[in-house]
Amino acid sequence: MRNAIFILSFIFSTLIYAQSPESSTLYKKEYSDLLNYIPQNLKADSIHKLQSPILKGSLNTIGSLKLYYEFKEDLKLSDNDKKWLENRIEQIAKELFVDGKKILISIVGGFSGCPNKMFDTFRLKNIEVINLKFCHSCIGSGRDEDFIEIFNNKMYALMKIEPPNRKTHQFYGKFNGYNKSYKGIELFLAEDRTFKFWNRKGHNSNFTEGFWKNRNDTLILNSQTLTKSDNLTPTLSSSKWIEFKDLKFLLKKEKMTELDNGKRKLKK
Repeated sequence: MRNAIFILSFIFSTLIYAQSPESSTLYKKEYSDLLNYIPQNLKADSIHKLQSPILKGSLNTIGSLKLYYEFKEDLKLSDNDKKWLENRIEQIAKELFVDGKKILISIVGGFSGCPNKMFDTFRLKNIEVINLKFCHSCIGSGRDEDFIEIFNNKMYALMKIEPPNRKTHQFYGKFNGYNKSYKGIELFLAEDRTFKFWNRKGHNSNFTEGFWKNRNDTLILNSQTLTKSDNLTPTLSSSKWIEFKDLKFLLKKEKMTELDNGKRKLKK
């Protein structure tokens, strides 16, 4: 019981601390606003009647859910209440998405410490995403891993983007055809999951661009769909547009080989 009281005191003091934009350079107003933002349509959940009296507060922000989920084992929550928290994490991700807040969470810290600015923005498949950062010392980051995985997987699904895996970063960069037959091929894979492809042939070239994903060592390319209302870029004005639909390459030791009886070969 004393353990639970201590943990609850820590949770409440941390929530108050997080809500004070002047308490630390890590908790500036913008960061505090993101942690404590209540989605407009988030309502009380009725999946089941919560068994623990500890979970009677308003679990309607990333900050509050993070802290309770982090200490779920210490608070000896029942399996039903743990499941409720997991559903609530997915629910808040969905309502944040509906409110136009595309948020993905990452962990920073360790030996290098945490940056003064604990959030930034980047683009994925032409979607602007907020990267919200959780600060950790050299130990303790494992407590948030499950929370982050549940939240991020739901947000990726809502954005219709496959989550990165341990191989994804190996695809970032530029690949070129590496023998005489494919010398004019250039493929650029950006970190925002967009790609550009050229097959240069003298003064002419074939060109396409779109979005990429990877499943372990396999790269999958899909061109964007052009309509009559699309403005042709300067690149397209001197190039022939081609389309890829689930075009697959196998990546091995920074070399790509086209699959499904394809012949193109590229290297980084």
